[in-house]
Amino acid sequence: MNDNNIKSVEKALDVLNVLMRNFAHGYTNKELSDLCGLSATTICRYLQTLEAKGFAERIPETGRIRASHRHAQFAVQIQLSLDEAIRKLEESKMRILRGAQ
Repeated sequence: MNDNNIKSVEKALDVLNVLMRNFAHGYTNKELSDLCGLSATTICRYLQTLEAKGFAERIPETGRIRASHRHAQFAVQIQLSLDEAIRKLEESKMRILRGAQ
């Protein structure tokens, strides 16, 4: 990956980070452009990519854009994974303690 591609990915992630700040109301393209310091054309390009990949979505009632529900699903998956790891650790701990008696 060349430096231009890396910079492009970094900027797209910056846009996504801004989107994550206001899930309830989302942002207009102009607001995102101002907040990210990127041109309207660049914002549109990044938003098209984020939407196409399922990381951003339009709010049907307002047309504003926000981070998608996918992020909440990721958070739930992480929590479930951590819960499973804790459960396995507790099982191992109990086996060890039984063996030590």
